[in-house]
Amino acid sequence: MVVSAPLGLRFPPMTPDPNAGLDEIRLSFRAWLCEHQGSLEPFRSDDPGNLADSYARFRPLMRMLFDAGWTRLGWPESCGGLGGSPVQRAEVMEELAATGYIIPELYATTEIIAPMLIKYAPELAALHVAKAIAGDEVWCQGFSEPDAGSDLGSLRTRAVAEGDTFRVTGQKMWSSNGGIANWSCVLVRTGDAESRHRGLTMLWIDLSSPGVTVRPTACENGREEVAEVFLDDVIVPQNQLIGPVGAGWPVVMYLMQYERGAYAWKRQAELHSQLDELLGQASDSELRANASAIGAAYLAVFALRSQASPTLSTLASGRDLGPEISVDKLLLGATEQIITDTARQVLWPALELDDSDIGDSWRRAGRTPASRQSTAVPRKCNATWSANGSSASPEDGEHGRYGNGTCPRLDAAPRDQLPARRTGDPAA
Repeated sequence: MVVSAPLGLRFPPMTPDPNAGLDEIRLSFRAWLCEHQGSLEPFRSDDPGNLADSYARFRPLMRMLFDAGWTRLGWPESCGGLGGSPVQRAEVMEELAATGYIIPELYATTEIIAPMLIKYAPELAALHVAKAIAGDEVWCQGFSEPDAGSDLGSLRTRAVAEGDTFRVTGQKMWSSNGGIANWSCVLVRTGDAESRHRGLTMLWIDLSSPGVTVRPTACENGREEVAEVFLDDVIVPQNQLIGPVGAGWPVVMYLMQYERGAYAWKRQAELHSQLDELLGQASDSELRANASAIGAAYLAVFALRSQASPTLSTLASGRDLGPEISVDKLLLGATEQIITDTARQVLWPALELDDSDIGDSWRRAGRTPASRQSTAVPRKCNATWSANGSSASPEDGEHGRYGNGTCPRLDAAPRDQLPARRTGDPAA
């Protein structure tokens, strides 16, 4: 299938089939990973440097996955995608993590913001989504303010209509990726202060515009993962509206579904890989002494996966989720804490006192352990192809698909041996 490329982007003539089932997508992607393992090898570990360095490091991986079509699965053809279901793309992301590669951080932001653009600003989506998927643009959100964090109804950043533009003045903070972002979806007030949630509007703002000042904020882990954004009489064309004027609240609520659901699915894949890594970092005696804690951690990851799976399928079907989506966020937060607590217990006292790469990587919340390169690298990988060009399952590495082979993922087992899963599980 060949899709017309917006904005001069060039796609290869052969791309994944958006009509294929998940098993076929999975096997084809595994074969592609094997075929390109030499080029992909640098992306098995992440030097925990600053955000700009991490972006530069993983941008080639984003381009490779885009050019091959894997990250275009599930996005509409109107914005450079292949069509199909977002569940197919979720399958690709989980397989990427399961085979020992790091999922680029910026995919999370795209998964959260792009559905909002597609629904409420399709013209903007056509201009920007493909660029973000390919790693050519970075996005951030502009919601929280110094006096309006969780209470967005009290935000004070104001947009005043002037002809076919808005003049925007105010301040945003805690914008993830803000220090390297090109564009931001910014929630502004177009009504009076008493209008609360009814007087909000969403704008798409070019962060290189005159009047925009971005000030990165150093986090406890040493990385400038968030930023303050100051807007001083910034002129924004009205064609950069996301949804109607005054409809910012339903627009941001639509986005929040993906911040809870799609992000939880990505994180469960990463957390599972982190837990697998922990087994390779610990000694046999440490593993035996902490078997119960490790088992509980695996149960927590599987519980998160079981919750995120139907959520992802519901979002893919186009149905809106209500307050129940908060369960995914709460469960994700609890699982992240359990994984870190388990690492502290098993590797004690490395997280508190050890200056090695292992201790440093676990202290950086959300970062993948730096030992991935030595504990999760398949040593051989051979893909076979049938006469009709479809891929057969590639052979696993000599240590198993997930490194040392201890506690492999459920879907490493033959399909007919899998435990029953909830309806709508993307991997079912």
